[in-house]
Amino acid sequence: MSRQHPQTAQIRALLDAGRNDAHIAEQLDVNVRVVRDVRRKAGLPPAPRTAWRRRPHPQARTIRVLLDEGHTDAAIREETGADVRTIARLRHEGGFGKATVTRRRGRPHPKDAQIRELLKTGLSSAEVARRLHADRAAVRRIRAAAQIPAPARRTLEEKWAANTRPLEGGHLEWTGERVGTSRSPVMRYREQSYSPGAIAFRMRTGRDAVGRVQAECGVHQCVAPACVEDQPGRKARRAADRRADRAYRVIFGETAG
Repeated sequence: MSRQHPQTAQIRALLDAGRNDAHIAEQLDVNVRVVRDVRRKAGLPPAPRTAWRRRPHPQARTIRVLLDEGHTDAAIREETGADVRTIARLRHEGGFGKATVTRRRGRPHPKDAQIRELLKTGLSSAEVARRLHADRAAVRRIRAAAQIPAPARRTLEEKWAANTRPLEGGHLEWTGERVGTSRSPVMRYREQSYSPGAIAFRMRTGRDAVGRVQAECGVHQCVAPACVEDQPGRKARRAADRRADRAYRVIFGETAG
């Protein structure tokens, strides 16, 4: 007489309930051939197509483990990100009883150590979340739990200065983000994009630039405040240069005569 599978009774109960073989195999973590063998020996017909189900939730196995440990649907949703209706359905299908663990267990975030290390360097929660592809809310919770104070929010000018590097002759090189095929400098601040050259222009003149801001010093993409001009400024400089050139020619001509 062949030995009976230890989960035969559970398999038979789910078969009697009309469950699909693959569904039962996944739910009980057994080989689908075992389920088919129990179905065959019981003389049960294949499950109807109406019993077939959609692709299982990617966190189904983890959800069932947490259900078996007695966690609440809300705690499991926080842990796995699954919809609470999906969790409730898996609780019902698996025959899991009511939750016995009423407090959320202290399972650390998968990137807890990395998040803490970056937070200690003074980075903002948003920047840490961006670098590690983590949820911002999770990073903020870890910051609060570790009692790491949030860094003082830098001004637009302070962030601009942190992304520049001095060059010979009083010029400044942009060390921050660049975009496009021309590798144009750009700076993101509080969900907006800014031209580093335009920031430099405002720092020198106290007003917003009109039109495109360019370096007039001959150093490619220099962002030193003294070296950049907006469109009206460039026109004024060109006009001044032309006047100076005419004046020079008049003086030179008079001297030559």
